[in-house]
Amino acid sequence: MNELKGFVDHVIYRNAENGYTVMVLDSDGMEITCVGNFQSISEGENLKMQGEYITHVTYGEQFKMISYEVTTPEDAEAMRRYLASGAVKGIGQVLADRIVKKFKADTFRIMEEEPERLAEIKGISLNKAMEIAEQMTERKDLRDAMVFLAKYGINNQLAVKVYNQYGPTVYKIIQENPYRLADDISGVGFKIADEIAARIGIHTDSDYRIRSGLLYILVQASAEGHVFLPEKILLERASKLLGVEQYRHDHADG
Repeated sequence: MNELKGFVDHVIYRNAENGYTVMVLDSDGMEITCVGNFQSISEGENLKMQGEYITHVTYGEQFKMISYEVTTPEDAEAMRRYLASGAVKGIGQVLADRIVKKFKADTFRIMEEEPERLAEIKGISLNKAMEIAEQMTERKDLRDAMVFLAKYGINNQLAVKVYNQYGPTVYKIIQENPYRLADDISGVGFKIADEIAARIGIHTDSDYRIRSGLLYILVQASAEGHVFLPEKILLERASKLLGVEQYRHDHADG
């Protein structure tokens, strides 16, 4: 697998429904066409991607992204380029130049930690400074969540849906009961939630896991046309799915 770093020069095509994007990445001055499902990326953003080079019969060589992360611009020029791209509403070319000219490589730290200082810039009121800071925080929170979720095998497209559902509580939910994802989010079934739980180290006989497994069996049966399952069949299927022995509490009267 290859790694590629650079900034988004421009987007050629984007499908808003599934995030499929064709864009040009500037990597040390080289323009490379990249394809893949990207969520919440903007022109000017810095990316680090893993993937492979492929040859399209019509468009030639492309980089097919398998995974990626948005990285923080590390120098003043990268920050100016990012801000001038329109990624942050309310900031265009002129304001981007003014902000970076004043704060230089400290720009992002100022925007995140001392946003009121943006009001020192001509054309930015205190209210506008706070709105800009809120956008920066939201984008950073999403990036952090995507990095966190990627550790558990959740791709970027699904990570955005998960974060939009739970917001900052996503960390607690994933650690305590990832099976909630199967209940709350379209596209996440029991098996995906179970893989996440295994990575976290949740025990196979966890109450959360057993409950979710039973519900999964019932949903599957419903899709097969059943309106109910006898208890014996339900438990047999669940035991096979979960790899957990059925608990029996037979006892004789004294």
